[in-house]
Amino acid sequence: MEKTQIVFIHGGDSFDTVEEFHEFVRSLKYDPYAIEQKKWRDGIKETLDETHECIMPRFPNAMDADFLAWSIWFEKVIPYLRDGVVLVGHSLGSGFLLRYLTENNMPVSVSQLHLVAGVIDDLDCPGVGEFGVDITNWSGFASSIDEVHVWHSSDDILVPLHHSERLVAHYPSAITHYFIDRGHFLQSEFSELQTVIKNITKL
Repeated sequence: MEKTQIVFIHGGDSFDTVEEFHEFVRSLKYDPYAIEQKKWRDGIKETLDETHECIMPRFPNAMDADFLAWSIWFEKVIPYLRDGVVLVGHSLGSGFLLRYLTENNMPVSVSQLHLVAGVIDDLDCPGVGEFGVDITNWSGFASSIDEVHVWHSSDDILVPLHHSERLVAHYPSAITHYFIDRGHFLQSEFSELQTVIKNITKL
């Protein structure tokens, strides 16, 4: 039996103007001795590697992401996907998946879509650019998706909880997983998400 595929879409930032991007870069702190923290998607890959095929593409210019460029890159991944794929987006990656799956009909079925600390629109959330949707006029997904899971924490200061709440109000069949102490989900482990993926109903 072929392994269930999991595609992880990482986060990033996006800006409406070059000036906004430059100001963002100025605000960043540089530490030449910083050690890159292990990410939860790496832990999931390590744990599920024997039973799942984990695909983790790096998208162009994550510090100033462009939706069209990300779409072009994502469409290079799609030919390798099979029915029943699991899509996981974090932060801006969630916004990308939400908009892409709204505007495009995937050639394969999606068994699970996971939106983790997802940006829904640019209301009260800088660094979104063209990512996300106008949720007030949102018409739903164009792609075939069996389950939509929404993950968010009330103490997320980067993407407030009400982003997910706005989406769920328009898509009440979404399965919500709300926390109070996960922030923007930058921890090294995410056992709850791993469990949901692991227990997926086989085709």
